[in-house]
Amino acid sequence: MTEQNGIDLDSLQTMAKVLGSLFYFPLTDENNQSLIKAMAADSTEQESAFSDWCQTVNSELKDTLNQDFFLLFEGGEIMVAPPWGSVYLDREEVIFGDSTVAYRQFLREHGIELDTGMREPEDQFGLMLFAVSQFLEQKAELEVVKNLFSDHLLPWCYRYLELVQEHALSKSYKELADLAGQWCEAVQEVLSIEPKPLKLYR
Repeated sequence: MTEQNGIDLDSLQTMAKVLGSLFYFPLTDENNQSLIKAMAADSTEQESAFSDWCQTVNSELKDTLNQDFFLLFEGGEIMVAPPWGSVYLDREEVIFGDSTVAYRQFLREHGIELDTGMREPEDQFGLMLFAVSQFLEQKAELEVVKNLFSDHLLPWCYRYLELVQEHALSKSYKELADLAGQWCEAVQEVLSIEPKPLKLYR
């Protein structure tokens, strides 16, 4: 177990990676199905909420989950819960806004390259959690991880997760957004992070 100031960094890294996957790929994706199967079998107290959530996912039709993924993460003409930070932090509510550029610069300064093979904003919620996981995996300074949360993720993610809960058609995504919000609050408390007070436009 890797600990720093009494904080279990291995657990933090694992959960960032798991939530990153669940918010970036469809729940019906093969990797996510493997994760869900593993979490469902984990009966430890810490993971019990996720174990219950896995039962919810398994009780819903794949078509319902895929439809929800399209609605929430790809969208048609209207995005009801955009997963990109700059949509919330930019006055024009655009992707690739100034906050995306600042976050991209932050990643570069600290040696993280997120290449998904697609031209997409790095400030997608799931991708940002992957970055958290990557920093922890590479044993980056804890202050860097805290800065990612305080300056780039926490200022907008609670509003985003509220919108996911509000607009999701499936219980799976409603509950997942709730669990992710609880996890972010726990990280904020454990690491003593004060989110930057940035104005939200959505």
